[in-house]
Amino acid sequence: MIEEPARQVPIYGEYEVAVLGGGPAGIAAAVAAARAGRRTLLIERYGFLGGMGTAAGVTNFCGLHANVHGEMRRLVQGVASELLSRIDRLGGLNAPHLVLGKILAQAYDTSAYKIAADDLLASHKVDILFHALGAAVVMADDKRINALMVETKAGRQAVRANIFIDCSGDGDLAAWAGAPYEIGDDQGHLLYPSMMFRLNGVDPQKAGEAWRTIPALMEKAEAAGTHKFPRKAAIVRPQRHDVEWRVNFTQACAQGWRRRQRARAGRDDARRDRRAPPGDRGVRIPAHRARV
Repeated sequence: MIEEPARQVPIYGEYEVAVLGGGPAGIAAAVAAARAGRRTLLIERYGFLGGMGTAAGVTNFCGLHANVHGEMRRLVQGVASELLSRIDRLGGLNAPHLVLGKILAQAYDTSAYKIAADDLLASHKVDILFHALGAAVVMADDKRINALMVETKAGRQAVRANIFIDCSGDGDLAAWAGAPYEIGDDQGHLLYPSMMFRLNGVDPQKAGEAWRTIPALMEKAEAAGTHKFPRKAAIVRPQRHDVEWRVNFTQACAQGWRRRQRARAGRDDARRDRRAPPGDRGVRIPAHRARV
């Protein structure tokens, strides 16, 4: 153990509402607070908004629609509608499509999402602190947070607020404040992480309905004993521009070499085809610790 020397931490600012995390939940929370007339700060670890949808390359909204008595309907509106309309005005939004045969998803261009989110928060005069990682809280008493500590390029700073909203994705702020939580299911199992990536230069005519043909080929390969895949289906879909596709048929493991091995399985064939070079992948693996 190492004992840190005592120090005084400068106060970055004092707000009525402070939101930790700039993903969809954080964007909605900050906009809603600002609309209610509250001076609001959103704190984000990266230099852009969007959460897993941008940082991890998920590149589609899944959960805005639901099957209502056999009919797919868009149920989530409000701030989500404003964000999607801004993405659409930038030419970055696809029409909804069916995923895994049971739910509608809506793909978008990640750059358009980042710009639209910035514009949405700016229009509501929300302050944003980028490149700031939540690190700890200082409690006023057993039930009230006095300040949220954040690590920035300027060093550790403190944010004070009347209300703190945890949109970290992992329940970090709530856990630091002493809220009870559980991790995983009753056996401690977590949702497996996965690595999203994008392919550029895809010929959409030749690709066809790859979201149908690739799972069928995977099934045949496993039946023949030539391959064993970590997941049974693939998410392979075109983005807003149909020469760019998002791909996910990996399943990452705790062991780094196995994670890399499985991620490579989805990219090696693409590298052999110069017409479809890999585009990019997220700056992090799309996984949460799933505190509840």
